Amino acid sequence: MPLVLLLLLAVPALAQDPVPSRVELTGPLDDELEKRIRDAARLFTLADEPPATLVALERRAEADRERIADVLRAEGYYDGRVAITVGRVAITVGRAAVEVAVEPGPPTRLDSFAVEYRLPPGTPAPPPVSLDDLELDPGERARTETVLRAEKKTLALLAEHGYPLATIHDRQVIVDHATQAMRVTLTVDTGKLAHFGPVTVSGLEGLDEAWVRNRLPWREGERFAVSILEKLRKTLVESRLFSTIRLTPGTAVDERGALPLAIVLSEARPRSIGFGVDYSSSLGLSGEAFWEHRNLMGGGEALRAALTAGEPKTSLSLTYRGPDVQYPNQDLLAAAELRELRTEAFVTKSALASAGLGWHFAEVWSASVSLAAERTFEDQQDRHREFTLLSLPVELRQDSSDDLLDPTRGNRLFAQVQPFGITTPPFTRMEVYDTHYVELVPRPRLIGAGWVRAGTLQGAKAADVPADKRFYVGGPGSVRGFGYQMAGPVDDSGDPIGGRSAFAFGVELRAKVTDTIGIVPFIEGGRAYPTASPDVGQPLFWGAGLGFRYHTPFGPARADVAVPLNPRKGIDDPVQFTLSLGQAF
Repeated sequence: MPLVLLLLLAVPALAQDPVPSRVELTGPLDDELEKRIRDAARLFTLADEPPATLVALERRAEADRERIADVLRAEGYYDGRVAITVGRVAITVGRAAVEVAVEPGPPTRLDSFAVEYRLPPGTPAPPPVSLDDLELDPGERARTETVLRAEKKTLALLAEHGYPLATIHDRQVIVDHATQAMRVTLTVDTGKLAHFGPVTVSGLEGLDEAWVRNRLPWREGERFAVSILEKLRKTLVESRLFSTIRLTPGTAVDERGALPLAIVLSEARPRSIGFGVDYSSSLGLSGEAFWEHRNLMGGGEALRAALTAGEPKTSLSLTYRGPDVQYPNQDLLAAAELRELRTEAFVTKSALASAGLGWHFAEVWSASVSLAAERTFEDQQDRHREFTLLSLPVELRQDSSDDLLDPTRGNRLFAQVQPFGITTPPFTRMEVYDTHYVELVPRPRLIGAGWVRAGTLQGAKAADVPADKRFYVGGPGSVRGFGYQMAGPVDDSGDPIGGRSAFAFGVELRAKVTDTIGIVPFIEGGRAYPTASPDVGQPLFWGAGLGFRYHTPFGPARADVAVPLNPRKGIDDPVQFTLSLGQAF
């Protein structure tokens, strides 16, 4: 037989089968530390890929010894011990026994974290950085992640105080093994104190650059603060005019201390359409479709057309907002609407038009004043009436919530004073509506949410006021345990007639059971009153229920079931259902 053929036949005989192993992790470890070790050690992550030889297995174990020691130090255990034993005898039965024994030892605690500055000549020193500023607690476990997070926080604080070009020069970490204490000294090159300098804007196609510049929340020469820069980013995002936004400060300040800023934008499609569907047992099915253009003439002008069909409202509306009229953040507002309202108590057909000015101020606050005209035809209890209304609505809004459809924190406030003239007699309608959101538990997420509403009509009796201008309580968005507009005065037929005042409130707990499923228990109370102010002698109507949420990328889909706690016999239904998109408030 040729020699080459003999060698080829011998090769399979020389090859060895992989060496499987049974790895056991021992030691006083909590769940988090055990998981970190198992994720880092290849004895565990490559358990399905055994090495070819016992020697290779021992080399893998030796490398894992240092990996596990790194995990212990990263978690604040600087006196830990790691021993890995590979049982050779077990090879004879086809599987090697590997024992990974870990003794973390006492944890090392953070004793101090000092920040020292290296300042360029003539540069004022930034404010000192304390443990509270860095969100550090003396005596907490000295994790590597904690130290690195404090470094990032230090640079963020310096950027907020005008030093956006600060860098870490040196980090000195001393571990006292006798006392299990760590002392960290961070040396930072602050760079020069920076002020907002010249701004360049690029990437615009259909939008006027002046729109962007009118939204800069600083004046050139003001001290740089990263929070002010983020305020601009938030404004640009909320405009929905851009698909990408990049705000890039320069890499150096000039001799005057000015730091340039480059704003690079990509415009989004200015037009969009959308629709929504709601259902409630007291109203039935309704839907809305809309079309909008967010940059009608190149200056960020917004035009929106909407069609609503169903119960209790059918309407066609057109609204316009023209920004920066004469002054930045002063908007021209205009609106027109054809509307029909159908309830158990009345039917009104109206044509409305308004024009006015709106203002944005203090980041989350806005206000508007308009001149509004309305022609209304009303049918109520076999009586037909016609109204010509001229009013001056003044509105104040505040919105510090973090999400439109599913807020988890913040506040929303709406207040309106609307005096009506021409009608006989004239009257004034006033209303306040406030909602608040608090994150009670981050994981699993538990949100506390509440709302309160109050309103009054002054200057006229309820019977002299158009039915759609009176106050009502009950139904979706109100006391959900009662039918639409039913938590208040009713006529002999049990139909709501509205009141001159109203007071209502509610609270709910929004619990996320999984990433997509949530449950929401709630309780609400309120009432509409025939008098100009709420009558404390009349009990509130109370409703309670349970909601279910399915969280989608577009917002939560909502299903609510509610019951009245003090229903009126023969008037109020025993249960109410609501299906919609978005939270109830």
